[in-house]
Amino acid sequence: MKYGFREPRKRPDKIILFAFCLLLTGAQVARAQTDSTQTDSSARASARVKLFFNFDARGTFIQQKHINVFGVNAGITFGEKRNRITAGYYWLGYNAARRLVNWRRILSNTLNLSYYTATDVRFVNFAYWHTAIRNKRWVLSTPLEIGIGNESTRFRDLFDGITSGSRKDYFIPLQVGVYGEYRALRWAGVNSQLGYRNALSSGGFRERFSGFYYSYGINLYPEAIWKDFRKWSNRKPKSQTLDHAALPVGH
Repeated sequence: MKYGFREPRKRPDKIILFAFCLLLTGAQVARAQTDSTQTDSSARASARVKLFFNFDARGTFIQQKHINVFGVNAGITFGEKRNRITAGYYWLGYNAARRLVNWRRILSNTLNLSYYTATDVRFVNFAYWHTAIRNKRWVLSTPLEIGIGNESTRFRDLFDGITSGSRKDYFIPLQVGVYGEYRALRWAGVNSQLGYRNALSSGGFRERFSGFYYSYGINLYPEAIWKDFRKWSNRKPKSQTLDHAALPVGH
């Protein structure tokens, strides 16, 4: 123990084992769904399975401060209503490094030295998106998410930048939300998402990181853009016709 800080916590093997079991179970369920789709449907249904990749930006509140959470996702869409299975990686935005700084007066006032704590959070995330409504204009889905991550805290001297100690807290984020999408145009639309995050962890981290999250943005539909582009590029130019007959040569 240094400056009153506890030593870094050991990695919780039970949490890792629990998340690994959930991942294996989800993989078996996804495999069973794929097998049943291929046996019950024709080759047309299996052709509807598609890969996708996207960026995700969410707003949330940590310690009563607005923080941005960014992430990248990859996965597959399948089924008539285009359900999703995704895997992603998330981290706190750059504004968190400034807003989640806790100032602490560790040494005596005569030395007049200040120490601060820098906090960083990152986690991997697995999700299943159940689509309840999907038509030409509207999409309504319910994402169910589970992951595993850690919060790393570093205690540094304000003037010298020397790290006096560090610790890590591991947690399992459980998230459930509602996602809505409106296709206003053929090439673009708008979306919005609202949900709640519960961080399963010991200590005060669960209270700090649990809370509501939201997002909104613009959707682009590359399939429609590419289809229209190909239709435009394959269009043959109209042959030019003469309005009047050519005059005889040598007249």
